[in-house]
Amino acid sequence: MDGEDRQYKLCLFVHSGSYDKVYQALSLANTTLAKGGEVHALFAYGALKRLVRGKTDDLVVEGEPAPFFEELRKNIERGSMEKISDLIDMGKRFGRLKLYACSGSMAVLNITRDELIDEVDTVTGLVRFTEIAMDADLALYI
Repeated sequence: MDGEDRQYKLCLFVHSGSYDKVYQALSLANTTLAKGGEVHALFAYGALKRLVRGKTDDLVVEGEPAPFFEELRKNIERGSMEKISDLIDMGKRFGRLKLYACSGSMAVLNITRDELIDEVDTVTGLVRFTEIAMDADLALYI
């Protein structure tokens, strides 16, 4: 940003559905939004399952030991860690968060548009999302 006319643009390709990784992606998104930037996030495969109604806050942790899972569960229950749905709501309130559902992943996982949460802006493929990401200041794969 620093004197530029356009907003800082962060693109996230969110692949993992592990709670901690989706949480981190949305924390990065909200930090960027709070600083005046815009965020475009494509959810695919495991992460896409987080955008299915009723599944957003499921406590799924991939490849981590049980104590880590328990710490996450305790922190969420006591309110010292936000739910993923709360992070999405926070990002949407900034008005510059765009959530995309990967059409290819939807086909593989047999997920329809009607099953997705209302916060999803659009369903798109990799070609279109790559076009969006090409002029990003930073693109991350999580």
